[in-house]
Amino acid sequence: MKGHLQTIIPYLFRKVKLPESENIEITLSDGDFVDAEFWKGSEEGLVILTHGLEGSSKAVYIRALAQSYLKQGWNVLAWNFRGCSGRMNRLERLYHSGAYEDLKEVIQYANSLNYSKIHLAGFSLGGNMTLLALGKESNWLKIHGVERAIIVSPPVNLAASSAKLEKWWNTPYRINFLRDLKSKIRLKAKQFPGYYRLAEMEKATTIFSFDDVCTAPVHGFKGAADYYHNCSSIYHIREVTIPTMVVIAKNDPMLARGNYDDIEFQNPLVQFQIMEEGGHCGFWGLNVY
Repeated sequence: MKGHLQTIIPYLFRKVKLPESENIEITLSDGDFVDAEFWKGSEEGLVILTHGLEGSSKAVYIRALAQSYLKQGWNVLAWNFRGCSGRMNRLERLYHSGAYEDLKEVIQYANSLNYSKIHLAGFSLGGNMTLLALGKESNWLKIHGVERAIIVSPPVNLAASSAKLEKWWNTPYRINFLRDLKSKIRLKAKQFPGYYRLAEMEKATTIFSFDDVCTAPVHGFKGAADYYHNCSSIYHIREVTIPTMVVIAKNDPMLARGNYDDIEFQNPLVQFQIMEEGGHCGFWGLNVY
């Protein structure tokens, strides 16, 4: 129960005061775009913040970490996945947990601003995305100025976390995620009639079944199992060569706890800060953000 409270209470009641941001549209190489918010700091470093499933740059955990970095003088860029900024993206595809190619393009945009160093921070689904990029693209990231990363509450094993969301105590989260995801697909279906399997999507009652008929086929995977296997960062942690901190809570209601016992010591450059409490992306008052 405490894990749920520590997940929900910060979401509802945490107040973060930030200066006004600059809104930026980043054009992608395939003709699509992502929106971002930028806050100017006093130093030469830039942190790039990546949100979670159906989140945005407005998420309270994004803004809390943005506030922390701004207090240290850092510049902050919080980007939105395709279709998550309040504006629908142009192409048929949306986003998924392994779509780190969009993160790479955001980093290339940051390079055009000539910052001396870049940090990455990813939360939940965005945490898995960032950690996957760190494993598969460490050399590229180094060349493009990335020096360090922090990952918060990542579902490193997507199949296990999807199964965890089907537990009865996670019903409210599952219902909310599916409501938002289905609503977005209905909007996309109006843009591209006949492209999505709407009838099957409407019958989906689990994250797995939704991913099986929507996320996976739209993004070139054979099904949800194939998507989960190919996009789980757990299989690439040994390959990370950039110093990375992974923060998780033992009482996180959405993550499969056993994963971290197996991978905690795989790579000395990937340090796991396993907190007794904090919920999912909560950690209010625990000096994480």
